[in-house]
Amino acid sequence: MSNYSPAYLDRLNEVPQNFARFITRIPGIEVSADRQAVIDALTPAHEQVMREGGVDVKMLRRAQQVHGNKVALVGDIGCSYPVEGVDGIFCDAKADSCLGIYVADCAAVWVYDQVTGSRALVHSGKMGTQQNILGELFKSMYKILGVKASNCIAVISPCIRPPHYEVDIAGQIKTQLREAGVLSENIIDSGLDTASDLDTFYSYRVEKGKTGRMLALFGRIPEHN
Repeated sequence: MSNYSPAYLDRLNEVPQNFARFITRIPGIEVSADRQAVIDALTPAHEQVMREGGVDVKMLRRAQQVHGNKVALVGDIGCSYPVEGVDGIFCDAKADSCLGIYVADCAAVWVYDQVTGSRALVHSGKMGTQQNILGELFKSMYKILGVKASNCIAVISPCIRPPHYEVDIAGQIKTQLREAGVLSENIIDSGLDTASDLDTFYSYRVEKGKTGRMLALFGRIPEHN
């Protein structure tokens, strides 16, 4: 099985112990309009990718993903998932949590603070982008963890793009990242359109809801003593 570690995640994965992945279409999995049934069918393959990367599947932490702009801090203890009512999750450098976000045209955005080691993963589709979820993320990460946007790397996943969609989600995200204080040289856009390559990606719009879900992951490989 592929390690699902594309080149646009290289700057994240070059950091020792970082585990950043984007799990695309899984061959042989039947898709349907039942989101949970498809996710259940995909879960064994998704968990295999985590295990191959040295990440404990029990440490997966997810957001409920309600197409809003709320975010939450997650940790290793006392955190059930998915975290209700949020579309973004973040943690500090010491947390062994593996953050996870499902997408099928919306963008996943990885955020890594090069100074503190804090990590975040955000679901930013049409609605969340309109509500500036990235701006809310950086406000929360600064308030809770002291994260400064100017120290962060941000990566935008494959997502639906013009001409297949009337909204340039990725373009708006890049603008919001810069407005939040992320340096242009630290903004990495995959540049890939989910609607243009159904051999590789799932696309909710093209497949008219009968589709699967890709999984963005951002974890920490525990140190071995």
